[in-house]
Amino acid sequence: MSFSQEQRVFIVEQYFASRSYACVIDEFRVKYPNVVVPNNSTMTRLIARFRETGSVSDKKKTGRLTILTDAKLAEVRNVMLRSPSKSLRRLSAHSQISYGSAQKAMKKLKFRAYHVRSVHELKEPDKEKRLVYCRWFRSFIDNNGIGELERVFFSDEAWFHLSGYVNSQNSRIWSTENPHALHETPLHSQKIGVWCAISRRRIVGPIFFETTVNSVVYQDIITQFISLLEIDEGDCWLQQDNATCHTSNETMSFLREFFGERIISKGLWPPSSSDLTPPDFFLWGYLKGRVYKNRPQTLDEIKSNITTEINLINVSILHKVATNVVKRVRACINEQGSHFEFML
Repeated sequence: MSFSQEQRVFIVEQYFASRSYACVIDEFRVKYPNVVVPNNSTMTRLIARFRETGSVSDKKKTGRLTILTDAKLAEVRNVMLRSPSKSLRRLSAHSQISYGSAQKAMKKLKFRAYHVRSVHELKEPDKEKRLVYCRWFRSFIDNNGIGELERVFFSDEAWFHLSGYVNSQNSRIWSTENPHALHETPLHSQKIGVWCAISRRRIVGPIFFETTVNSVVYQDIITQFISLLEIDEGDCWLQQDNATCHTSNETMSFLREFFGERIISKGLWPPSSSDLTPPDFFLWGYLKGRVYKNRPQTLDEIKSNITTEINLINVSILHKVATNVVKRVRACINEQGSHFEFML
């Protein structure tokens, strides 16, 4: 409890007169009958402060000035524009303001912290190939309608680890507007492999595998996929990325036996384009956000969770995903094959 200056002086005087906390409390009750009496720790701190400073007043707060003048705000703004990834603690030290004032300055200046996203590196030839594919795809949709995506299966495989978590909380850039900063990284425990194919109509899979996918393993996966197709899906298209096991001469010959020319693959499918295919921009992230919720302890539990979550994805979700595919293709064209996530 906070005591007035008069009450503090009284406590100190009574203590030095009696050298007894009990006597101080008794005298305090008489002098201030309607006030809660001080406890021993309060009196100890008060006496110690008096001996140290000769005063019963609270110590003056030390620290840097926290008044955010227009000049100080302008200084902070310039600092952050020069170094947008600077932390608030470093800003505080650099600008000689408190951490709390640094937070207030960010709010006043309408700066927000934005995460840096990891994306595949795009070289100039990649951008041109992305444009070629997206223009073909746009023509394909314009001629056939979005419903045609019920016959196009976008496929991919991914590894699910027992301990597969990524923490990206510590990478931010401060700005008044979202800079859509991207951190480019190459692709890169006990794990299970999962292959799926997504159309606007349904998901075929999961098809599980446990070894590195080579041409033989991949052809076995495709054989399983074909066996799971429904009667009216016999003339479907297959999209796949440009992994060697997908595009070897042996594998391509195998694929053409069933799909003919209805293959979106090397020669048409552009490299470094996970942002254009539903398994990458939707399914794997969607699953990983749910598969680990009950903390699976075995690969069998992971497999069960994956199967359950895929079965829960309904047609309305797949229609939205298909619409997003078309939207991404058009955005990619608008950005001349460059990254386009900021347009979504």
